[in-house]
Amino acid sequence: MVKQPKPPWAGCPVRYAAGIFGDKWSFVLLRDMLLHGKRYYGEFLASEEGISTNILADRLSKLELGGMITRHTDQAKKSKICYLPTPKARALLPAFLHMMVWSTVYDEATEAPASFAAAFREDPEATLAWYEAEIDRVNETVGQARTPS
Repeated sequence: MVKQPKPPWAGCPVRYAAGIFGDKWSFVLLRDMLLHGKRYYGEFLASEEGISTNILADRLSKLELGGMITRHTDQAKKSKICYLPTPKARALLPAFLHMMVWSTVYDEATEAPASFAAAFREDPEATLAWYEAEIDRVNETVGQARTPS
């Protein structure tokens, strides 16, 4: 029996997205960058989900290769590396916020405050703008210029 070739990861929108951030660790790392302001290896390693060092290094590398993050030398401490979300990653922010609202409805143990979902439903543009401004603020604290959104 002849094996059929696997379809390319490009083409189908869901397949493409799954190829870039479809595993749980890449998704959590993007969450940590976009929503929690994490920028350093040690901050990702300290996340409550308990990612191992080898998986963390691998996923950061894959996200960088996929154009989702960039790697920079910290301007304050040259021996430290920081990771910043690219415009490609930042474009996921509305989807992340919608997923958070969705989770407030279906996850009985959600950690998202009810006030978040209400604020997002009332004014999604303002909520998105707040998160965008926070991303810029955090990037500036690590000595990096504003990344275009």
